[in-house]
Amino acid sequence: LFRSTADECGEAFFLYGKSLLELARVENGVFGNALEGVPEEEDDEGKEQDSRIESADNVDEAESSEEDQENETTEDKENDEDDVENLQLAWEMLELAKVIFTRTETKEAQLRAAQAHLKLGEVGIESENYSQAVGDFQACLEIQKRYLEEHNRLLAESHYQLAMAFQYSNQHNDAIDHFTESMGDRKS
Repeated sequence: LFRSTADECGEAFFLYGKSLLELARVENGVFGNALEGVPEEEDDEGKEQDSRIESADNVDEAESSEEDQENETTEDKENDEDDVENLQLAWEMLELAKVIFTRTETKEAQLRAAQAHLKLGEVGIESENYSQAVGDFQACLEIQKRYLEEHNRLLAESHYQLAMAFQYSNQHNDAIDHFTESMGDRKS
């Protein structure tokens, strides 16, 4: 058994955090777009339901539909909480992996720390914390520039992600600079 910050645990924390990030994205995509393209109910249908409720035969159906609506609202709240929990847990796991990788000075460990920074930036974008995302992407780029060749694809990806974070935070000139850098890194 290892301590929670043992070097051997870094990879497991990184992969777990990465998986939680993807899970949060999938859940957000499914529930965020679940009703897209579905027409809303018309007022005429709502009036017909009201007339049925007055009948003694339909009282049980009306009560159960109210309960269903309450259950759906509760489920929506739980899904939002799960999404936040998954993003929060992803951030915690990736942060722990970053700490573990950062304290080892080998090229491989430092590049793993850069990947942890990259994923932390993606968590920042998903949670709309763009200043955190910018900081994490910049830290990732700083490490990658020390250890990678000038036209490496990982640099291009990092520049692109940083440009997106700048774009979301309305820093358009910085975004343009990094979009341009990402195209330049891709030429090899």
